Amino acid sequence: MMKIEKLTKDSGATVPVIYDVPDDAGRVVIMIHGFESSKECATGQMLFRRMLPEGIGVVAYDQPGHGSEEAREELLTLDNCKSSLRRVEDFVASMWPDAEIMYFGSSFGAYLTGLYVSSESHRGRKFFMRSAAVNMPELFLGNPDPEALKLLETQGYVEPDLGTGQIVKVPLQMFEDFRDNNLFEKFDRNQVEAVMVHGEKDTVIDPAKARAFAAKFDIPITLIPGENHSICLNPESPDIVGDMAIEFFGG
Repeated sequence: MMKIEKLTKDSGATVPVIYDVPDDAGRVVIMIHGFESSKECATGQMLFRRMLPEGIGVVAYDQPGHGSEEAREELLTLDNCKSSLRRVEDFVASMWPDAEIMYFGSSFGAYLTGLYVSSESHRGRKFFMRSAAVNMPELFLGNPDPEALKLLETQGYVEPDLGTGQIVKVPLQMFEDFRDNNLFEKFDRNQVEAVMVHGEKDTVIDPAKARAFAAKFDIPITLIPGENHSICLNPESPDIVGDMAIEFFGG
């Protein structure tokens, strides 16, 4: 049965959480959603549907600046994103102390999780990377829009529409965070066992970038033919991702 929790961080900020974990679960997956997404995203719903019959619990939460609850009011910065993931991980460890913690990062969530496991103490050792935004900084810094730069300077934030979901407020600090956090340079492959899945025709995150990242860090990668960033054009594709995740997590 789906349950709801409101976690409080040391800063006082709230992390809205939904979860469903079998009583005897030996494994719990933390789902880290993408940019302009939320804990209720279709990928998260797929995980709840597919993991639970395998005895694997799922915990999903809203990242700072995202969703429709309190998390949307917290400033979107990498430090705030990391502290939210830390708080959720602490929650999982306290609730199910004997369960193995694993990560399912989607798009921006995979970028964030890659930085998290490479720079923070963490409990998880398995990391599933779906449509990973391995070049996330490039998306925001690569081809700056003069009008957006002017707006960023005058009001301190912009609200770009990437066309992937609910528009998110991106403050100046996040642009500085992106500038200092190239995942190709920051990722520590020794911290986790990882696999990647990517749409062959992803127009948001270039598959060539994903392949380059996988090659650099010797990560197995599967490209799904004809699929986009959301890996949902073919009705069977989400379950293909689910099958891969179950196998990787040891279902």
